[in-house]
Amino acid sequence: MELRRNIVFLLIVLTACGQEKSTPFSQEIYSSDKSNIKAANLVSPVIVNDWLQQSPTKYIVVQVSKEKTFYKSHIPNALNIWRPDYTSDISEPISGLLPSREKLQFLLQSLGYSKDKILLLYDAKANVDALRLAWVLSLYGFENYKIINGGLRYWASLGLPTTTGAARVVTPSEYHLSDTYDASILAEFQDVVEAIQDTQTLLIDTREPFEYEGLPYIQQGVVLPYKKGAYGRGRIPTAIHLNWSKLADLEGDHRIKTEKDLRYDLDSLRITPDKRIILYCQTGSRTSHTFYVLKHILDYQNVQNYDGSWVEWSYKHSLDSTLPVIHCDGSVFAAAKDSLIANQIYNE
Repeated sequence: MELRRNIVFLLIVLTACGQEKSTPFSQEIYSSDKSNIKAANLVSPVIVNDWLQQSPTKYIVVQVSKEKTFYKSHIPNALNIWRPDYTSDISEPISGLLPSREKLQFLLQSLGYSKDKILLLYDAKANVDALRLAWVLSLYGFENYKIINGGLRYWASLGLPTTTGAARVVTPSEYHLSDTYDASILAEFQDVVEAIQDTQTLLIDTREPFEYEGLPYIQQGVVLPYKKGAYGRGRIPTAIHLNWSKLADLEGDHRIKTEKDLRYDLDSLRITPDKRIILYCQTGSRTSHTFYVLKHILDYQNVQNYDGSWVEWSYKHSLDSTLPVIHCDGSVFAAAKDSLIANQIYNE
């Protein structure tokens, strides 16, 4: 059933609303080995396992996932947090935004963090959620963390130990988060408005193809016009589509792809390091993975995450229709919706 749906989507997108592709740049010699992907705070599971055996009290392992996912499998002695722990308590009209400094400080305290410890972050989804947390930490000047490459999938594939059940109980600390704030990695609404007319800035949409094209989709058997939390369908004008998962080996071990593959995909879309890059998705989470790859793996210097992302942009469009959006026209949307419904009925 899922395969048939995907085929329908692909045909619609390619024939009616497809993004123009460009010819790749000539390729230099880049590594085709994922093990050669390097960043100052990216570490392999094997090294992490050694650290935990040699100095277990020095590290705080944190799995960023829903509680039910954590219960099923996690690294021994890991702690568990999820998105509400590091997003704003204000959810209306825009949800999923940055937390306050006070809330982030409370989170670090609840993890028992102190300056003599290092956070080891990972998740069960190619680190897309762990890297959102990492981006938030960096924004507030906190850099004492490492990312476990490949997350839980790669860790388990290497035969390293996992366990089940609830997280251990920790004693909260009295850690004080500094007043540092790195605004250079954050894009605001007005930055995006100006970027539409700026030829030196690239807007990158890291969502799924149906979101970018403004097509309907099925969630738990219900056909929806757009994802929950948004106020409409479509994309920001001039945005280039680069699904965040294109840069991760989702079908394999969940590590970041090889530099050869990364460079090819980016060159194909003319996403070059000489431009200012502003990333957006639904709420600035999936963008954090793309941000990490561009900024920390490939050394793009001018990369920013639009925290409000499509939720904020679509909300402002709902208030002011002169704020531009782009999406497939009504007839294409209706045809896609009919196809989804027909396939659902056929497969019941």
